[in-house]
Formats: sequence, C-alpha cells, structure tokens
Amino acid sequence: MIEFGQFALCIAWMLSVGVVIGGAYVGSGARALPSRLESLRRGTLLIAATLGLALVALGYAFVTNDYTVQYVWQYSNRDMPWIYKITAIWGGMDGSMLLWCFLVALFAACVALRSLVYPRALVAWLFSFLSSSTLFFTSITLFLTNPFRYLKSPVAMPDGNGLNPLLQNEYMAIHPPMLYLGFTGLAVPYAFCMAALASGQMSNDWIRLTRRWTLIGWTFLTAGIVLGGHWAYLELGWGGFWAWDPVENASFLPWLTATAFLHSVMVQERKGMLKIWNVFLIVLTYALTVFGTFLTRSGIVQSVHAFASTDIGWTFLVYLSAIVLGALGLSIYRRAELKPDRAIESFFSREAVFLLNNLVLLSICFAVLWGVMFPVFSEAVTGVKQTVGIPFFNAVNVPLFLALILLMGVGPSIAWKRSSLPQLLRSFAIPFLLAFVVAVALVFAGIVEFYPVLAYAISFFGLMTILGEMNRGLAAQKSITNASTWSPSNVATLWRRQRIKYGAHVIHFGVLLMTVAITASMAHKIEREFTLGPGERFEIGRFSLELNEFHEERQANYDGIQAHVTLRALTDEKPLAVLAPELRFYRKNKETTTEVALRMGQREDVYLVLAGIDETGTKASMKIFINPLQVWLWYGAVIMVLGGVIVAIPAPRGARVRDSQTTKVAQSV
Repeated sequence: MIEFGQFALCIAWMLSVGVVIGGAYVGSGARALPSRLESLRRGTLLIAATLGLALVALGYAFVTNDYTVQYVWQYSNRDMPWIYKITAIWGGMDGSMLLWCFLVALFAACVALRSLVYPRALVAWLFSFLSSSTLFFTSITLFLTNPFRYLKSPVAMPDGNGLNPLLQNEYMAIHPPMLYLGFTGLAVPYAFCMAALASGQMSNDWIRLTRRWTLIGWTFLTAGIVLGGHWAYLELGWGGFWAWDPVENASFLPWLTATAFLHSVMVQERKGMLKIWNVFLIVLTYALTVFGTFLTRSGIVQSVHAFASTDIGWTFLVYLSAIVLGALGLSIYRRAELKPDRAIESFFSREAVFLLNNLVLLSICFAVLWGVMFPVFSEAVTGVKQTVGIPFFNAVNVPLFLALILLMGVGPSIAWKRSSLPQLLRSFAIPFLLAFVVAVALVFAGIVEFYPVLAYAISFFGLMTILGEMNRGLAAQKSITNASTWSPSNVATLWRRQRIKYGAHVIHFGVLLMTVAITASMAHKIEREFTLGPGERFEIGRFSLELNEFHEERQANYDGIQAHVTLRALTDEKPLAVLAPELRFYRKNKETTTEVALRMGQREDVYLVLAGIDETGTKASMKIFINPLQVWLWYGAVIMVLGGVIVAIPAPRGARVRDSQTTKVAQSV
C-alpha cells in the first residue's frame, strides 16, 4: 500500500501540473471549447481522487501498524486506540501536509462539479489557479515532506514511538481536519478572484459566486478555531480556552479578514463600491492561510501546537511572494475595471459602517500579527527574543472588539446610501436607552469594572437591534400575509423568504452570546491553589471540595492516578458531583500530562486540576477555577456555525422565484 500511495501522489502531482498549464493556455487566448474545459474539469476531479487514495494508503499503514514506514513509526504505536491511530495521520508534519493537499483538491473538485453553470471565460483560469494551490502543497508533500518514506533501519521495528500525549484527545480527531477545511476552503474564493482578474470578467458574477464559497470556508474555520479552544480548555489544564498562542493566532488572522470580506462584498454587490478593497481582502485572506502553515512548520515561533522545526519554511515564503506579486500585477493591469461605480455619500450609511467594520477587523488583525511576529523582529534587530503576552493582546484588542460588536449592531439596521435623523432615532433610540438601563443596573448590582459593564451593555444593544430589525421585517410582511406581526406563521414565512439576512442575524446572536460568556469568564473568574489530604475540605465560592481517595489505573499506553473529590454546595451540603482529576504517565513517550475534572453548568464551570502528589502519597496539590457562564461560549459558537450553515445552503430555485417579490418589499424597510 505504501508504493500505491506514493504512486497516487506522483500521479496527482503530474495532473496538477497539466491542469495549471492547460487552464492558463485556454484562458490566455485559446478557444474555450467545451471539450477543453471538460478535460480540465476531469483532470481536477482526478487530482482529488488520486490524493484521496494516497491518504487512504497512509491511513491503512497506520491501522495495520506498518512500522517500516518512518512516519508511522514516529507517530503511532500498537497500544494506541484506533481513533488515535487515525488522528496520528495528521499528528505530524508529513501527514498533515498530505491531508492539506487532499482537502485543497477536494474543494477544487467540488468547484469542478459546479463549473458547468459558471461563466465559460472564467472557468479555465479558475481551474488553473485552483490547481496551482494543489500543485504547491503536493510538491511540498512529494519532494520535501513525503509521508511514504521507509524507515532507515537494518532491523524491523516491533513498535512505534507513539503520538504526542497532548494530542491523544478525541477533539484532536476533528479539530485539525475542521481547521484545515477552513484554510483550504478559502483557496476557492482566492482562485475566483484571480481568475476574474486574469480573464477580465470583472462583473459582480465572481463576487456572487465567491461569497458562498467564502462563507463555507469561514464556517469550517470558525468550527475549527472553537474546537481548538475547547481542546485547550480540556487538555492543557490552565483553566482557559485561548492563550493568544502564535499558532492559535495564525488560524485567527484569516478568520478576521474573511469576516471583513463577507461584509464588504455586500457593498460591492449593491453599490459597485470597494472593488479593489475586496480583491485586497480575499488575496490577504488566502495569503494568511499560507502564512499560518509557514508559522507552524518553519519553527520560527514556539508553540504547543507547532510542528518541529524544519527547513521548508522558505518554500512558503516563495509562494507567499508569488501570491502577492501576482495579485498586485493583475490588479494594476485591471485597475480601470476596479474603479468604484460611486463614492460613499454619507458617514451615516450602511456602506460607511461596513467599511468602518472592515477597518476595525483589520486593526485587530494587524495587532495580532504584530504580537505574533514581535519576537522574530526583536531577535533580528537586537539579538534578543522578546515576547508579548496576554496583557498586550487584551489591552489592544478588547476595545477594538467592543467597537466591532457596536458596529455589528448598527450596520444591519442603518439605511443604505444615507440615513436621516428620524431613521436613526427610530432604529437606535430604544436599544440605546435599554442598554444604558442595563449598564446602570449592573453597576448597582456590584459590577463596577468599566470594560465588563460596557461589554454587557453593548451586547444587549446588539440584541435589541436584531429584534428591532426583525420586528420591522415582520411588520412589512404583515401587509402581504395578513397575519399578526409576531405570529409563528409570520415569523416562519419571514425566515424562509429572507433566510440569508436572518441567518446572518443568527451568526450575530451567536457572537453576542460568546461576548457575554468571554466577558464573564475573564472578568469574574475565581482561581485558587490548595492542598488536600483524604477527608480534608476546601471552600471556594458557593462550593466545597472534599478529597475522598486516590485511585491508580493502568491503561494500554499510560499509567494514571486519580484524585476522587466530592463537590458539594455550601448552602445545603448536597453532593453535586465526584470530580476525578488525573495525572497520566505515557510509558512510550515518557511524558506526564494532566487530565482536568470538569463540571459544566449553565451558571459556571468548576474546573479542577491535579497538579501533583507529595512524597508520602497522601496529599494532593490542586488548582481550581470557577469560570462563570463558560458553557455559553460553546453554545454561542454552535449558534454561529449553525448560522453559517443556514446562510451557505442555497435555497431551492423555485422558492427563490416564488419569494422574490416579498423579499424586495422586506429589504426596502
């Protein structure tokens, strides 16, 4: 199977070369005959098929414990459960690059299946740019990080080294693939943009086609980022979900620019503005996905998420340069077509608010990028690597994020072109007054810190604007359906007919929920360290903890010791749960990890870590975190992803035609 996988990888590389050259040839002047386009389409599908076979061959080597393969020997062993053997496929550099290749090719194949309905002049270049992404990553996999290399050993290895213990977690089976789906999915809008520039098809067709693909990539990336945060929350034992780690930030950067693009693209569709801006955003988004792979695979930053230092970083820098220079050259060549149709007429307009929203998102992006690269810059200039920590990111980004949440409430409720004072008062007076009342009530309740009060108030303001926008849509529809404004049938009809608009509101609601949860967990967290012996108790907040016993266990690939701790409510001494934080020693890797004990609740999480056991074996050192409203962060993330799915799924064609009249009426409100 290893030879088969290598053969499939070689075929995929040759097909990628052929489609890149063939697409450029057809797009640059040759007649776009249906037969030629069909050949490009089939070639794109075959690339995905061959890379899929290569990935299956590697997976088969892991499942069958083929330790003649260097990569399998390095990241697997016989005692690992099968789920972690699958996870090990992308647990290291070589396999993760093969997975990346396959996912890029898979998205290209999905585009190929839809290509028959795309403008013919665009399609040839589209295949060429999509396959250029596949070609780059396949070239790295084939020539530099090949996972099908045999182990250079004179004797057969009976067992492997095993996967990093931190990665032996169920979430690592889905977090990296979900993140990679987000990264690779964003190659599609980049290819559409470059194909439009290369072919001269600069109408809004490419923007309309690109928005859905961008949203698909954005949704996967959102899910991947949140799953990574949840993995860190459960596995790393530090009580949080986001540490502004360089690799965490590498996934966050393209999310910010993709979010900016999804907002500004509406301005181009409706008003013919921000054309060059949208080209900049989509190219920057794809470039940042490549930059993220550079960070994790070059060794220039230190991170628990990063792969070992390698010598392939220069290839990503060369590719990044090609992306930037190619986009710059084509943009200059098409500068006449990229001129805006009109200018922004008023600061108090939706297009102005969306542009301001973009500037805030890019400000956050720049601040995060500066924090990531500052150690590299400082070492290059002074010879000493200096780092910036969480306080820097919080100090810079908290006010920017609050401004973003405020604009999120304002943008959808303000009129296009120009808003009058009566329109502004009608849209925002009541939400603003209610948010002010909430802020005053919070202060009287004892929450006096500035940023938490502001965050809660702005979040409530955003919620009120969403409800107000929906109320106006229902009132407008009432004249057509003759149903009462907030009747279930009227609400269902409005959502069905304006699914994209209110799907976006679902995303915004998820963001508001996450904002409240993040604020509560950061501002009101309780953290303590303590030591307990059997029968001893410790009180914190509204809980008490009592150590019952220690329990040793031996699993196939690790030894563990658990501390069984009874959690009680102070008010009535009622047992709420038995928490079992654990220390694990992985015999093969000779590494010790912590497994946290977690009691999730709607009000707060009780998060308990076993830090160590004294020499007598009778005392346990522990660390506890009380994280208020933490579970609502995960709820908000699920709502965001659900909203992305709602917006991304196309409506049936018949429904679109049937509902067009009602949609126009509601959108005019």
